[in-house]
Amino acid sequence: MDRPKLTNCSPEDIIKTLKKLGGFSVGESKHYIIKHNATGKKSTIPRKKPINRNLLKDFIDDYLIKELGYSEKDIFKHLWC
Repeated sequence: MDRPKLTNCSPEDIIKTLKKLGGFSVGESKHYIIKHNATGKKSTIPRKKPINRNLLKDFIDDYLIKELGYSEKDIFKHLWC
């Protein structure tokens, strides 16, 4: 599967994607705090627009794919920025 370039993603793009995937809560402080409701695992994303593409790649690879077990196909059918 081709991955998007992830060069112009906003925090709102990520939050919309997580809502479409389902099962996430989003808290707000200095950063957005993402919590997976079933496992309780947390991660953060900055409020800065656009999100640094390397940071976003790490969030997707380490948190969504490795920790939570989502597939690239599931993620990238909702996220394209």
